[in-house]
Amino acid sequence: MARSFKEEFELLLRARYPIIYIPTREEERVEIAIAQLAKERGNRAVYIWDFVEGYQENPNYVGLGKRNPLQALELTEKLPETAPAILILRDFHRFLEDVSISRKLRNLARLLKSQPKNIIIIAPEITIPEDLSEIFTILEFPLPTGEEIKAEVERLLMAMGQSIEKSLLDEVVRAARGLSVERIRRVLAKAIATHGQLQP
Repeated sequence: MARSFKEEFELLLRARYPIIYIPTREEERVEIAIAQLAKERGNRAVYIWDFVEGYQENPNYVGLGKRNPLQALELTEKLPETAPAILILRDFHRFLEDVSISRKLRNLARLLKSQPKNIIIIAPEITIPEDLSEIFTILEFPLPTGEEIKAEVERLLMAMGQSIEKSLLDEVVRAARGLSVERIRRVLAKAIATHGQLQP
């Protein structure tokens, strides 16, 4: 039986896979899943970086690496060697062709094998240069399950002060399979805005 994303991700962390590449358009959802896992493990700090804002959410490093992807990677060396950490780099695939980024990633791949830190690259597509293919581990992030879709539909309906019958809810969940959570939100919001409520 195949492992779930959570099980596979946790296994990669424990096995100290240094650089994990997650191709997904569901950036928010995957970040929430990673943060929940880090919280469950109870000992991993999560740092999130993007090109425009740099690192956020940690007062010691706010803005670090802003418009500087090489500096974003250098945070791994600023943290204590024994401090467990997950560094999430949004859209970092755009910088992988840069010679300094490529070299730094190869150096970090060796260094992080002996430290409890992982670099996670989240990108909408897989674009890995050949010279980096051996140091990256690709981990697929699945589309939402029926249970996740149902929870999201119920959350959205509650936020809009609406409710629907169970049979219609089941129909909506079936129809939404294969869509991202963000797409489900937009489709349902449009349907409710158009008709005033969800209709069969």
